[in-house]
Amino acid sequence: MFIVFVVIFYALLFDRLNIFLYLVISAVLHELGHISACIICHIRPQIKISVFGIKLCRYPQEKYKKLFVLLSGPLINLILAILSGLKLQEHFSLNLYVFLCINLVLFIFNILPVNFLDGGQIIQLFCQSASIQKTAEKASFAFIIIAVMLFTGNIIFSALAVMMFFVYCYINKKDLQ
Repeated sequence: MFIVFVVIFYALLFDRLNIFLYLVISAVLHELGHISACIICHIRPQIKISVFGIKLCRYPQEKYKKLFVLLSGPLINLILAILSGLKLQEHFSLNLYVFLCINLVLFIFNILPVNFLDGGQIIQLFCQSASIQKTAEKASFAFIIIAVMLFTGNIIFSALAVMMFFVYCYINKKDLQ
């Protein structure tokens, strides 16, 4: 755990564009969206904190209340991205642009149909077919690989990013079992 704090300290110290800081702020606001939705649904939220972030562990039993809780996190990121974009039209700021990009990426990433992400849990909520869930998950992995390669233009960085994503998926699948 000490290593995590050292990495966070150096990330905050040397991050000139505040990417890490905005990522942490956006992730916390994302989870606060889930927690607020739980409170609105009269569910006491249960939170699990790990190296990979914060995770909500308790959801309402009713289908549409659970959908509301699942959508609330990504919608917070989308709203933050929209508000940042509107503010950027008035006055350009590199920090605001970075904040917009981070929230847009968090929104898109979290609605992917990977079983432990919000989008995957929404698919599980409405589609009980395991084959459709697996197909959607494979399609999202392909989307991640293509997106990283298109945005980076660097095959080595793309391969490292994809490997990190698969490690993240593997660890989260182990957590769910």
